Amino acid sequence: MRVGIYDRFWHSMGGGERHAGMIGQIMSRAGHDVDLIGHSDVSLRDLGDRLALDLSRTRLRVRPDRGDDELSEVTAEYDLLVNATYMSRLVSKARYSAYLCFFPTPFDHDLGPVHRAAVGLVGPHLAPPDPRSPVNFHYGKGWYPPEGGRRRQWAWSNGAGRLDFGPGGPLELQADFGRPGAPEPTTLTVEANGGDVLYIEVPIAFTRQHLHVPASDKHRELRLTSGTFTPGAADPRSLGVAMSRMRVLGGRMSARDRVALRYPWLLRNPKNLDFLGSYDVVLANSAYTQTWIEALWGTHAEILFPPIEIDAIHVAPVRDRVILSVGRFFAPGYGHCKRQLEMMRMFGDLVRSGALPGWRFAVVGGCEENQRPYLAAVTAAADGLPVDIHANAPRSLVESLMSTSAIFWSATGYGENTDKRPWTNEHFGMTTAEAMAGGCVPIVIDRAGQREIVREGVDGFRWTDPQQLRIRTVQVATDEALRDRLAASAVQRARVFSDDAFALHWNALAAKHLLVGS
Repeated sequence: MRVGIYDRFWHSMGGGERHAGMIGQIMSRAGHDVDLIGHSDVSLRDLGDRLALDLSRTRLRVRPDRGDDELSEVTAEYDLLVNATYMSRLVSKARYSAYLCFFPTPFDHDLGPVHRAAVGLVGPHLAPPDPRSPVNFHYGKGWYPPEGGRRRQWAWSNGAGRLDFGPGGPLELQADFGRPGAPEPTTLTVEANGGDVLYIEVPIAFTRQHLHVPASDKHRELRLTSGTFTPGAADPRSLGVAMSRMRVLGGRMSARDRVALRYPWLLRNPKNLDFLGSYDVVLANSAYTQTWIEALWGTHAEILFPPIEIDAIHVAPVRDRVILSVGRFFAPGYGHCKRQLEMMRMFGDLVRSGALPGWRFAVVGGCEENQRPYLAAVTAAADGLPVDIHANAPRSLVESLMSTSAIFWSATGYGENTDKRPWTNEHFGMTTAEAMAGGCVPIVIDRAGQREIVREGVDGFRWTDPQQLRIRTVQVATDEALRDRLAASAVQRARVFSDDAFALHWNALAAKHLLVGS
């Protein structure tokens, strides 16, 4: 079989990438032809080393990120496609398909309340376009979802964008074109109905331009072709030109077309889940995620817990008086914040109370450049406390701390409303299971995926408020016999999520849903 595993974030080499990469390891070892499909040219050897996977039998297939429409055609080349891209709405055309869902986060979750309400109330009534309109406009292939701020929104082309219009008389269009964030200007070629050609110099800043759509009694289109650039490792899209504030000069337009031109983000209907019909099975990374897939998507999902690499984490015979926290540094509002700042304050309260003499707090996690202000806030809160902060620490240090620390803390989702923002919780909790494999006693927030890992009073404890966290932490820190008992149970519990257990479960699900074909 030819197998494609799509993850647009291979370059981040995180837990989701290990989840997807493990499927590649299993399938390639079974003799299948496996491509890891992505948009960034990463080292396959580095990827395997960082994720502790054998990817030597797989290939990395790098495709320019030109949107889902183009990638959908690529999927037709595969017997099996596993889509492991967070928040993807890719339509698969493979013979068999599985969607690995880390959480069914709605695409409009980061819009403001007014914009989100408008999308939900107005968006579903704007499509399809009105065939009677003299404009009958819609964005064709080659455009990314709109972005920008309150004052200006724009849509990026992928270097080959298309604007589609229905039959009608001549149209004069006005739009702003620019390349915010690009390294240099570019030349935009505008071709109308395969005939008239216009060349426009597009600078970095937005500038006003005029386009002509000739009359025709048939479908009409403008093809917008330009050079492209890639913003960086964190954003591997191939971006051409950004178009903003388009309008038709003169003539009458339907309300739908006016909205489509001015507010294209309204056309993204959050209730449109047609892409799910192209997959044979949806796989959830936890029961928590499974529940929300059924609630938000109205479809059943099978549970496929992430694989936890436990062989490299060895239990040290003597534990250090260290409380460990592991997670990326994200300020609230970016991803699901790990709440390092709140945990730092809770630890400070414990230290000042005199309840934890001789104990230290180790805070470990990756930090991208745009999250440096949040890291600075955490560092400032640690001033004067016995704290060690390790940003972007090597994997060897993480494993060493998991093997020697006594207690593991997690507070992801603290202060969040689960019913309104369920994606802000820990969808599973891979670092919790890894720390348990190293012999840490977990004292974690009583939410979401953590409930599936930590058995209360058996492997560790779960807390709902800071007072509970303080009580349980002091209890474990001062009772060595209790700590030893919980730690031993935690080590055994972690094996439930081992690589071997994952392989057995994946093979069973693949056979159940006939993903391996005949």
